[in-house]
Amino acid sequence: MTDTTTSSATLADVLTTAREAACLTQEDLAERSGVSVRAIRNLETGHTSRPRKQSLVLIAKALGLPPGEVGRLMRRPHTDSHREPPGPVPAELPAAPRHRLAGRTAQVDSLRAHLSATEPHDLGRPAVVVGPPGAGKTSLVLEAAHGVRGRFPDGQVYVDLHPDASAAPFTSDELVRRVLRSLGATPVADHPEEAGAQLRDALSRRRVLVVLDNADSEGQVRPLLVDGARSAVLVAARRELPALTGQLRLRIDALGEWDAFQVLEDLLGAARTRAERASALSVVRSCARLPLALHIAGLWLSARPHRSLRDLAERLEHEQDRLRFLHIGDLSLQASVAACFGTLPTPVRAALQRLRTVRGAFGVEDMVARVTPSRGLAADLLDELLDHQMIHVDQATGPGQARYRVHEAVRQYVAYCPTGSCRPRTAAGQVWLPRQAGGGRTAGGPRVLRRGLG
Repeated sequence: MTDTTTSSATLADVLTTAREAACLTQEDLAERSGVSVRAIRNLETGHTSRPRKQSLVLIAKALGLPPGEVGRLMRRPHTDSHREPPGPVPAELPAAPRHRLAGRTAQVDSLRAHLSATEPHDLGRPAVVVGPPGAGKTSLVLEAAHGVRGRFPDGQVYVDLHPDASAAPFTSDELVRRVLRSLGATPVADHPEEAGAQLRDALSRRRVLVVLDNADSEGQVRPLLVDGARSAVLVAARRELPALTGQLRLRIDALGEWDAFQVLEDLLGAARTRAERASALSVVRSCARLPLALHIAGLWLSARPHRSLRDLAERLEHEQDRLRFLHIGDLSLQASVAACFGTLPTPVRAALQRLRTVRGAFGVEDMVARVTPSRGLAADLLDELLDHQMIHVDQATGPGQARYRVHEAVRQYVAYCPTGSCRPRTAAGQVWLPRQAGGGRTAGGPRVLRRGLG
């Protein structure tokens, strides 16, 4: 080491001094040592709290340092030991799911492994969970986030980017200011560019987990991405975010039949569920194996121990009524679909409504016949519907040969709620009511009550 290096200097100070004394840039040192420029930069800025011994050996050799110097480098204090106290430590995560996430163990493990990474370049990659309405994206990210809270001692920030379907979603500038306030920044810069820089600086100095729910654009996520940061970003997205390069992307969909059956069994108990296995399987199919729908069905039955599974199976028998029945308290499959439907661009929404009578698989030719005579526009609309999780690929035999299906809950929404309102239908002198289990139905139609005319 040079004579100017004191025993109290940090690892970052020592490496920077040695590199400059050798008249090397970070790029030169990377080429000589085989260690990436990013890793060298993180060491010199103190962003790597646990440097790899092998990396230090390669760097020391490239700098011509004595063989025994690596041990002393490992014992050098890091920048973290001298930083100022971080200020308020937010703990904003909503409660973790109280139920087991059947069929999602592999996804939870994958997210937790990603968020537990020790290399800064891994943490700098956002983890994005995407799937159709009702697939359980929020539950999945919260389950993963709670399992790694200890890895982020400087806090956990949670932001629902679209908490109210009647209001506009958070803009990127609003999100930046919101996260800065959670991290205790005072004051928050007025200018958006300066506030963004302020946030990047805060996230680079701390180990914070930021969870974003209901994201629908890359612009909402990008301000949180910091190269070499020790903070992490976990996102539940309503649509694909392809412009976020390097992301860990997890696509989730409906559960398999056995896992869906397990959701009901966990809520109702094995004895009750298996005693009416046929009815339980009917409920599973009516819920399209969606975790949200199954959870609502299980809670409805749990609150009514005197009712049979057959009662619920019959209530859900007619698809035009299912979205209305799959509702309990503040949980609603219809509301989940409506929130996603409401964010669609107008042309995409119109295309989806024109597909409302399509029950099976369809392709570009069907789009040409039903939506637009332009094959190019038809293909583009299919891509948009796919990105927004309204449809899924049913089969693909080759380029341009894909067949698609509308997600079942989405199909029911556009088929029976074409205006997005799902208000009870009325006719002169009548009030429409959904079909109920048991008697009281009109043949082939909904129950009808006559208004008293006096």
